[in-house]
Amino acid sequence: LTALAAIGPRKKRKLDFSDSTNQSSNSSHSALASSASSSSISVLRPRTKRVNLRDLQFLLELERPTRKSDLLYKTFLK
Repeated sequence: LTALAAIGPRKKRKLDFSDSTNQSSNSSHSALASSASSSSISVLRPRTKRVNLRDLQFLLELERPTRKSDLLYKTFLK
């Protein structure tokens, strides 16, 4: 019990837009009120994805405007 208190409170799951539409309006209002009362308000944003340089080069070669661009040539130098 002491170890759990040292770690801190459990993280709340982020609500998806599909989950929030399925819930009743009362529960969504209470969730918004509780999140607004917390000190840090998290903003829903798209998940950051990692991309390899090789994948970027492949896509730049496929696109007509960037096929012969300086940016593509600079990526091959790295």
